[in-house]
Amino acid sequence: MSEWDFLWDLSGQELTDAMSTGGTSDDWDYVEGSLKEKENKKRKAEWEELKLLRDSGQISKDDFIKRKTNLFSHD
Repeated sequence: MSEWDFLWDLSGQELTDAMSTGGTSDDWDYVEGSLKEKENKKRKAEWEELKLLRDSGQISKDDFIKRKTNLFSHD
């Protein structure tokens, strides 16, 4: 199987776009979804760590609010 076999059923602008980017729109949607999933896992881990810091008294209420705001402001 050739590295260009993904172009087989494509035509027109879809073919041109796939040839210029190295993937179909479905491929790039999958990649984007995977990246979002990784980011969500990372954010969840950071959130859990932040809550532990708050609960143990290692950070102030103001620092907690600032870090929480920063963590979730990218949505």
